[in-house]
Amino acid sequence: MITQILLINAGLLLAYMSLWFVIARSRQRLDTVDTAWGLGYVLVAWAVVIQEPNTISFLIACLVSVWGLRLANHIWRRSLKHDEDPRYVELSSKWRGNLWLRAYFSIFLLQGVLIWAISLPIVMASNPALIGWGWLVLLGSLVWLKGFCIEALADRQLRQFLSNKNRPKVLQTGLWRYSRHPNYFGELTQWWGIGIIACQVSYGWVGLFGPTILSILIIFVTGIPPIEKRRLKDPEYKEYKRRTSPLILWPPKS
Repeated sequence: MITQILLINAGLLLAYMSLWFVIARSRQRLDTVDTAWGLGYVLVAWAVVIQEPNTISFLIACLVSVWGLRLANHIWRRSLKHDEDPRYVELSSKWRGNLWLRAYFSIFLLQGVLIWAISLPIVMASNPALIGWGWLVLLGSLVWLKGFCIEALADRQLRQFLSNKNRPKVLQTGLWRYSRHPNYFGELTQWWGIGIIACQVSYGWVGLFGPTILSILIIFVTGIPPIEKRRLKDPEYKEYKRRTSPLILWPPKS
C-alpha cells in the first residue's frame, strides 16, 4: 500500500508542479515556486488521507495544512511587495539557453521530488498504529505547536521590520536576537514534530528521513547558506553573526 501511495503522490506532484510552472511563466517570476512549496505538502497529506484514512494520517494532514497554508499565504503576500527573490536571480544568471525550460526541470520538478521525499512521515502515517506508543502523538503535536509558534512569530517580526522605512541594516530584536534564522528553526521543529507523530505507526521511523532531508537542505544547501553569503561583506551582519546562534534559539554571546 505504501508503494502505491508513493506512486500516486509522485503523479499528483508532477501535475501540481507543472501547473505552478505555468503560473510562474505567466508571472515571469521563478520565486512563484516558493508559494507552491507549502501547498504541495497539503496536497500530499490529504491525498494520503483519501487513499488510506486513519486517525494519525488525518491529524498529520490537519497540522500540515495549518503550516502549509500559513506559509504559502506569507510568501505570496511578500512576493507582491518585492521583486524576484535574489536567490533565483543569482541562480538563473548562470544558466545558458532556454531559461524557462531549465527552470522547469532544475527548480519546479526538483522541488516536486523534494516534496515527495520530505513528505515521507505523512505517507508512513497511513500504516497501522502501534499499541502502547500513543504518547508519541502528544509529544509530536507539542513539538509541532512550538515550531509553528516560532515560525509564525519570526515571520511576523521580519515582516514588520521590512515594512519600516527607517529600519537598521540588521534585524536583531525579538526571536532574531536569539537566532539568525528563527523562521527556519520553527519550520524544522514542526517537521520533526510530524516525524515523531509518524513514529506511532508501524515502520513510522522511516518517515524521519523526511525531516532529515529538509534539515540538510535548510542548514547546508538552499536555506541558510545563500542568505549568509549575500551578507558576507556587511560588517554589521558580521558582528551579529559572531554573537548570534545560526539556527537554534540561544542566548547571544557578549
